[in-house]
Amino acid sequence: MRKNSTKLLKQIFFSVTLALTLSGCQVLPLNQNAAVVHDEYINTGDILPIDSITTIDGQELNLHQLGRRKLVILFATWCHDSNRLLKALNSSALLDSDDIDIIAIAREEDLETVTAWRDKRGIKVAIAVDENRAIYKRFASGGIPRLIMVGENNKIIKMNLAEGEQQLDQIVWQ
Repeated sequence: MRKNSTKLLKQIFFSVTLALTLSGCQVLPLNQNAAVVHDEYINTGDILPIDSITTIDGQELNLHQLGRRKLVILFATWCHDSNRLLKALNSSALLDSDDIDIIAIAREEDLETVTAWRDKRGIKVAIAVDENRAIYKRFASGGIPRLIMVGENNKIIKMNLAEGEQQLDQIVWQ
């Protein structure tokens, strides 16, 4: 009996993993030709709806500091588009910029999982966790990774759903 239960659990795990892999980082619509549209709750010109955040290393980041641009990334460790984005960002010149604060926020994941993921991949970007989607739901109803560009005045410049290739090309400051 135990052998059958183990086999069933393996089949379920495989099916779920396959479904997540094939669906990208969001739920597929019933009509495969229809585009997935998620509600977005911020607009260009809105003030960034996060005052501060604590990284997985315990550092408090003030996200309302005037005079600094911010790049906020909403992601998940299991999402291949998120992994591609953070890998590209990890080797980009953006990390060397003195006037941009970058924070990546892991959606619905715990500190231990995200820390292990970061350490395994050598990610250099500051990372925080959003275990219950409290932060994420201020921005959108679904879809990751998301790039949110914020100007020196703490106003949203643009938010992009950054799926696919050439994700860093979606980062704009005007």
